[in-house]
Amino acid sequence: MQPYTVPLTVGVITGIVGFIMGALLQQDASYRGIQNAMETDPYIFQSRQQIYGALRLVGRQRNVRSNNAELDDNAVSHAEHQVTIHRSSGDHSCVSQDTEDSVFSNYVRWFQTNMQAVTMFFTFSLGDEPNALCPEHGTHVATLMKYGFPGLADIHVYRNFVLSYDRRNRIAHWVCEHLDGDCLLQENEGATATATTAQKQYELNVDSSIPLMFRASPRDYQNTDWMAGHMASPYNYTCDERNFIETYLMPNIAPVSRGLKSQIWSRLENYVRELAIKCGSVYVYTGPLFMPQRITFRNWAIRHQVIGMNTVAVPTHYFKVIIAECRNKEQFPYVEGYVVPNVDVDRNLELSSFLSDIRDIEHFAGLKFFDGVRWPHLHHNNAV
Repeated sequence: MQPYTVPLTVGVITGIVGFIMGALLQQDASYRGIQNAMETDPYIFQSRQQIYGALRLVGRQRNVRSNNAELDDNAVSHAEHQVTIHRSSGDHSCVSQDTEDSVFSNYVRWFQTNMQAVTMFFTFSLGDEPNALCPEHGTHVATLMKYGFPGLADIHVYRNFVLSYDRRNRIAHWVCEHLDGDCLLQENEGATATATTAQKQYELNVDSSIPLMFRASPRDYQNTDWMAGHMASPYNYTCDERNFIETYLMPNIAPVSRGLKSQIWSRLENYVRELAIKCGSVYVYTGPLFMPQRITFRNWAIRHQVIGMNTVAVPTHYFKVIIAECRNKEQFPYVEGYVVPNVDVDRNLELSSFLSDIRDIEHFAGLKFFDGVRWPHLHHNNAV
């Protein structure tokens, strides 16, 4: 029996090691497949933590801390209405995770600290979110939706903006875009040419990914009192012609009053671009509001027009939620909210007249925006 002991032991050990390595390699392949899918599928991205947890082979998450947990304690204690960026409707930032206190876990953390080449593989085996998903080196969806999804109804992902489409009203629930200050500052030949073509009237195009019966058509805007207004402005992307043209897709279009479009709305879009140039990075959520109106002393009603054969809804108001990441303000973003009525507005009014509380916008829009730690003062009242 003794002559067979060594080969048998070697065979058992080899089988166990092979099984473990096979399991780890299979899980590694699964995680990489999930990563690739997340680049264009917002629903997988939104549920990534649950997916990673279900595929975890060993250990369990013990503590999940927000990036802002590492901020200066005094700064956090003085911030008004402190809340963590990680909230129930979605993880808005990369998180540092502490796993169990097992020997294997400690061994993995040692590798994470001392051997960068081994870190990526063993992080997958613990089921933690890979470092590659951090916004600085994030996937397409992760970069655009750094501050989360206000809602998850019928999400469509484009090159530089993401929107939630309202099939009943034939317009977007919300549009999220990221403005890069460096892009807006580009003055090379390509950007100049694109800016020149921006003065021309581009044709609106339908998005074939939206079912035909729920689409709006450019004809719906013909012979009406309403303009085809862009939620994500094409002038935000004069440095990239493809991004510029993509803003002319119908899901990004909504009926806007001519007086509003040429006055306050245009000034608000210019203000956002100026903010992006000063700060370097700005995230903007734009969308329609259908505000109630009093019809009797105790009764209110939501009344709005529709246009065209496809009955495109005309919002009573529009909102913009602006999240500005300024270079010299470290990790606290500025957050501002604006609500403007979809009517002709006095051109002499200041933009500050339309400032609105973010929670009021959430209430009437039925959406949830960023509620992390932020600067208590408005950006345009402070020097950058």
